[in-house]
Amino acid sequence: MKKGGRTHLFIRFGGHKPHKQKHQFMEKRDFLKTLGITATGVAIAGKANAWSLFSNRKVYHTWPEVWCWMEYNQKLTDEDWKASFEKLRQMGFEGVLFHSDITSLARVAPIAVSAGIELHSWMWTLNRPDDAEAKQHPDWYVVSRKGESCFDHHPYVDYYQWVCPSKEEVFRHVEEEALSRVEVAGVSGVHLDYVRYPDVILPKALQPNYGLVQDHEMPEYDFCYCETCREKFKTRTGIDIISDNHADLNEQWRQYRYDSVTHFVNRLARAVHKRRKLITAAVFPYPELARTICRQSWNNWDLDAFFPMTYQKFYEEDISWIGKAASYGARDLQGKAKLFSGLYIPDLPTSGELVQGIQQARSNGASGIAIFESGGLKDYSWDQVQPFLKKR
Repeated sequence: MKKGGRTHLFIRFGGHKPHKQKHQFMEKRDFLKTLGITATGVAIAGKANAWSLFSNRKVYHTWPEVWCWMEYNQKLTDEDWKASFEKLRQMGFEGVLFHSDITSLARVAPIAVSAGIELHSWMWTLNRPDDAEAKQHPDWYVVSRKGESCFDHHPYVDYYQWVCPSKEEVFRHVEEEALSRVEVAGVSGVHLDYVRYPDVILPKALQPNYGLVQDHEMPEYDFCYCETCREKFKTRTGIDIISDNHADLNEQWRQYRYDSVTHFVNRLARAVHKRRKLITAAVFPYPELARTICRQSWNNWDLDAFFPMTYQKFYEEDISWIGKAASYGARDLQGKAKLFSGLYIPDLPTSGELVQGIQQARSNGASGIAIFESGGLKDYSWDQVQPFLKKR
């Protein structure tokens, strides 16, 4: 998806960034079966609470119900931006997840606010291909079970350049950026993307594009075996994971990595909340699948809202799967945060299909929807879509 979006589409939410090839995901049941994981039943959670934990107390926030991801375009004038945000507002969009550098963010955010748009700064979190400072620290990068650092061995695509969530220096570096973004006038919160590990297993339909048959967790795609992670895990369990010939099957080791990302995110959340700002994330469709694909146990994160990328065709599913994914996510969140179902425009090319996607999300526990991305919105008949955007 986006510049997080993609074509190897691990969307910013998980990472959005359109790469040259779009991920085609297998049906959930078959995919989990390859790892020996059984899908759980569906139970829809109650309506998400509309509050954020600021300094350990509830502060109510009126959440937009309709969002889109948007990329900065340096060619646009201030008047162009004003017209763009006003057009979005007329179409029914109230919130924008905006990707840009901090200088451009400071320019555009007040314009969005003046048009009645709530703007959150969308940032790449652990995948940092354009981070010049990180590149001065090769030891910050995740290391595969094969012993290769992501600093110079990029899995799948060249822009996969991941840093390790277990390292204090990495946390401080990312925290500084996140706080700089929420301090910009007009910015209501920070939106995390690529907050996970690299994909340990790709969907079957995508594997041939890379000449792979991933019927197990392959060493070169299994992260992070850096010295920091090995030492922390050894302190916790007494095991040096590199000596385990079946590390890919070690449940304690899997849990360590779930916890590593969760701890990283929750520390960021505390820091952002102290600034009395909101924090959200783009995530994989629902927690069970996210844990399987990229060690992302997002139902344990202390965020204010989640934007799961429910792009049904990536998983070789029909539109009804959007509702199933929303129900899984709502169930696992247990009402502690908002859930906005991410819809991918190329997979919903007609107004009727977009309406179906919206209805599936809303009727299965989502508080609203988010569309990836703003550039494709012009192709719809909004007089047909608008009646379904909000709760009635």
